[in-house]
Amino acid sequence: MSISEIEVPRGLSGVIVDTTAIATTDQTGNLVYRGYRAVDLAAKYSFGQIAYLIVYGELPSRSQYSEFEQKILSLSHIDEKYVKLIQLLKESNVLASMRTVTSAIHVEGGDRMEQLLNIAAKFPEIASDSYRIYRNLERIHSEEADMSRRIYLLSTGKDDPERAKFLEKILIMYMEHEFNASTFALRVAASTETDPASAINAALSTLKGPLHGGANSEILSYLLKFKNEEEGIDFVRKKLENKQLVMGFGHRIYKTKDPRAQFIKEELRKLIGETKRFQIADAIENYMWEQKNLPANLDFYGAFYLNEVGIDEPLYTPLFAVARVFGWVAHYLEQSANNKLIRPLSKYVGKTDRKV
Repeated sequence: MSISEIEVPRGLSGVIVDTTAIATTDQTGNLVYRGYRAVDLAAKYSFGQIAYLIVYGELPSRSQYSEFEQKILSLSHIDEKYVKLIQLLKESNVLASMRTVTSAIHVEGGDRMEQLLNIAAKFPEIASDSYRIYRNLERIHSEEADMSRRIYLLSTGKDDPERAKFLEKILIMYMEHEFNASTFALRVAASTETDPASAINAALSTLKGPLHGGANSEILSYLLKFKNEEEGIDFVRKKLENKQLVMGFGHRIYKTKDPRAQFIKEELRKLIGETKRFQIADAIENYMWEQKNLPANLDFYGAFYLNEVGIDEPLYTPLFAVARVFGWVAHYLEQSANNKLIRPLSKYVGKTDRKV
């Protein structure tokens, strides 16, 4: 190893690889968007207003927000050729369909911001069409300007402003999280100066695995089968005894509490009250902390929350992407503004001096 080479932990744990002005976790453990605590923003502002903040760096004025909403709406519908592609694929996995359609999107004209927003705006309709076409359901076309209300309608087929507001809360929590796996993949792609669709597709591809974005479906499958707290705790105990991973717990950033998870837990309490299912989830959370000092992460309560809001399980991870894409937009622009090709080294541990 030469003097210019630095060996770092696997997975880049604890390693600062670049600067960002988009999001961070502060010293008190709170997720921060552009200087504001994310949970405070979610309590006061809409999904669209926070998307504007993430992308442009400041909260919008009333006129700026109205213009932004209309812009996103005007870009939100997908061309018939992409609908035909979805119909041809008829893919059971919504995320797989989204990746294919995104890779096919050809955005011409405008600056990088315009091209990025063009793709981000289309995500709700791509996800909806992919889900509904596979299930032989009628496509939904919405001219609703409010972004969370339109996302809820496209996801459920129902115009329910109250449920849309609850969905909005978790979408805001999903919107950005510094250099997570999908965002870092996007920044690696952006550092090659590839086009926005290709970079966003790199980010989308990370969501297939259960360790980033895809965990909530597995969590729901086990949460729904418990009749009482004892069954839930017994399930977790056996997992731990067999040294198996309990999905929904632990996070590389949050070591004591995930403030996003606690925020959604309280929103869940408002939505359904302290029902038996809520009590089971709470008991599992407490048990995992007592046994392993592992906090519930956003996926744990997020899976339960999305189910109670009325979202079908195949749309859980796609909705994560529908929200996170605005973070990806901001990171693409930030990477491009001060670009350096991301190209780390590796330490070779294979065989040497082999003869042919």
